[in-house]
Amino acid sequence: MKAAIFDLDGTLFDSMWVWEKLAYNFLLEKKIDSPPNIREELKEYSLRESCDILKERFNLSESPDEINKQMEEMLKKYYFEEIQLKEGAKELLEKMKKEGIRLVAATATPDWLSKAACSRLGIYDYFEIFQTCESVGIEKFDPKFYKIILDGLKIKANEIFLFEDALHSIKAGLVCGLKVAAIRDESARKDWREIEEVSHIVFDNFNEFLEKYPDIINL
Repeated sequence: MKAAIFDLDGTLFDSMWVWEKLAYNFLLEKKIDSPPNIREELKEYSLRESCDILKERFNLSESPDEINKQMEEMLKKYYFEEIQLKEGAKELLEKMKKEGIRLVAATATPDWLSKAACSRLGIYDYFEIFQTCESVGIEKFDPKFYKIILDGLKIKANEIFLFEDALHSIKAGLVCGLKVAAIRDESARKDWREIEEVSHIVFDNFNEFLEKYPDIINL
């Protein structure tokens, strides 16, 4: 392994509990009944793209940009104060950095929120590249998102591991030829079977990864 691309929410961050209720709580404030599967409908999209969908579907009076601003404010407290790293995450990043593995953060979460959380949790400086959907204007289900990272690293795709929890992002990485190390997150439970079928390795937490696959870091 010469480089590793890390998703944040659901992978490094124990944060999917925030996103599971975000759209529901937003619509509740507007006194709009939210369909039970609203999170499922939006999960492949960045926050900004989700705002376009919510605007059209529920005929909201605010513009998508205004909706986005309101939802980001709802998220601010969580990213600035509450969200924590998953078990063993920082230890893995430290070990990889010491071994000379180049590290990339790749997230659909807005730039200012994700960077604030990484800084608070002491991991921001580990990343050589910090790419968000917002910064490149591409969703994570689009292989072009990872192609930009590959162009920046100038490393062969098969020498890079993508650490992810979401099936749509895993599939996009595989199209680019990346190896996939999938971490099980409860939010993706219904996709676990397919994730296990397509990923190179699957694990429950980063301590397990370090215990079972120490040689991968030295590849």
